[in-house]
Amino acid sequence: MMVDADMSQGRCLCGSIKWSFSERPQAAYHCHCSMCRKAHGAAFATYYLVAKRDFYWESEINTLQEYQSTPEFIRSFCADCGSIVPNDGENDEIIYVPAGSHDDGPQVQAHIFTASKASWHEITDGLTQYEAYMPDENSRVYPDKALSQRLIGIVRGSCLCNTVQFHVTEPFRIVHNCHCSRCRRARAAAFTTNGFTTTQGVVFIKGEASIRFYKLPEAKYFAHAFCEHCGSGVPRKDPVRGIAVIPLGALDDDPGVGAADHIFVDHKAKWYTITDDLPAFAQMPD
Repeated sequence: MMVDADMSQGRCLCGSIKWSFSERPQAAYHCHCSMCRKAHGAAFATYYLVAKRDFYWESEINTLQEYQSTPEFIRSFCADCGSIVPNDGENDEIIYVPAGSHDDGPQVQAHIFTASKASWHEITDGLTQYEAYMPDENSRVYPDKALSQRLIGIVRGSCLCNTVQFHVTEPFRIVHNCHCSRCRRARAAAFTTNGFTTTQGVVFIKGEASIRFYKLPEAKYFAHAFCEHCGSGVPRKDPVRGIAVIPLGALDDDPGVGAADHIFVDHKAKWYTITDDLPAFAQMPD
């Protein structure tokens, strides 16, 4: 079909899966639940709840892969590049659309599951906050992942399905909130929060063989690492530069540090507003 100029259009990182929706979504929120943070590898996920009659696939969806994170909810991702893509689960009327894959889109109404918010992220806007679902949603609430006693000097992490497990054994050299379109589409989030160590600073404990990589053809360095089973963003080692890039959304322990700044804000999603006091850089700072 031809896409109307008023439609909001989204796609995965590699462009294999494309979609659009017309009309305003029935709801739009930032979700801070631990499962969304794991799946997206970000501080939070942002979803538009769109009526199915207003949603359109603009491509084939042959690379769409599903992971059932709870009995009620199916999460979808592109098997080629790992981007989270729209999913409808078992709902006959609503499709959940990740806003991070949209450059333009409606404004967000609220924060949900703030009781599970990442310790390293601060909410600074004036949006309404709910500790769990919004009042008109009656879905089951699942407890956060139970952790054993913390290991000294180690920050643990894992993907949503727990196939990939890793340890961060070095302090982060720097942590950025990145708003570039590549990160937004790879993680399907408003921005991604990445911590950086040396390549020796990340040790995979389990499931390293289940990590898939997508290298953006036109990029010198950019690539996305994800679990092939659930699509969660996981750490990526870059031996050429001697660094490891760790999505903070994948962490199980509190790293004790959050983002130092916002980078690539010239490419920020138009529907998202930065409201904190962190330094913001148009591109990558020197």
